Amino acid sequence: MAIAQCPSCNKSISTKHTVCPHCDVEIGKISDDELRRLSVRNRIKKQQSIMNYSFLALILFLGGFLYMYWQHPVEGSIEMYAAKSAIGIGMVWYLVNRVILVILKKKK
Repeated sequence: MAIAQCPSCNKSISTKHTVCPHCDVEIGKISDDELRRLSVRNRIKKQQSIMNYSFLALILFLGGFLYMYWQHPVEGSIEMYAAKSAIGIGMVWYLVNRVILVILKKKK
């Protein structure tokens, strides 16, 4: 008995299963075209999820930047550290997500 990935939900299942216990897809009856469609659908779902994370990272970055621009916090204050942290975390998070998206697009 080996562990495999369900082509529909990508969760771990036994190779002895004929139906995925997670999503109820009949594994033995899936055609090649259906497998291709399922893999494309899963890739698109993952890309959309990462795009959402990129959007949240951009909001975090811009929120920190705009707070610094409008509020002019005192250097060394908690507000300044929070704004700079939001800018740094948002920028790194956004860049990491964009790299992941590029890698996913090249995988096709």
